[in-house]
Amino acid sequence: MWELAAAFGYCALSAVVMVLPAELYLLGAAAWTDVPGIWLALAGAVGQVAGKMLSYLVGRGVLSTERLRTRTQGRWVQRMTRVEDWCSEHGWGPAAVTFVSAFSGLPPYALVAVLAGALRMPWWLFAAVSVLGRFLRFWAVVTIPHLLPGTLFGL
Repeated sequence: MWELAAAFGYCALSAVVMVLPAELYLLGAAAWTDVPGIWLALAGAVGQVAGKMLSYLVGRGVLSTERLRTRTQGRWVQRMTRVEDWCSEHGWGPAAVTFVSAFSGLPPYALVAVLAGALRMPWWLFAAVSVLGRFLRFWAVVTIPHLLPGTLFGL
């Protein structure tokens, strides 16, 4: 049970301290513990989204899209404007962008979390879509050790 708490805690911390790779931690945990990967993936996803809620709240209360746009330069301004315009044209746009980002990491999930808050996406929708995307991403990661031959790298 402590493995799940550790996965939750590490992934929550990695959402704030972005140099800590959640995927690498979960891959190691899946390889060296007997905890089913699906539970590690779920604990990691919930932890990561709990940490990213801080970014969402920053976007919700501190930043507006206009202020973010004036602080950013170059192509990011154009890309952000394009994403914002597309999201305003499609009611499901923010949820779709959040899911794709949570699953694939593109556009960067940290940026999307702030933008979701700035675009006033409902917090519960952001959290639900993010948990689903992160869970699928992390589940794929923790499944990798079980797909490798047993003698590979001494695992």
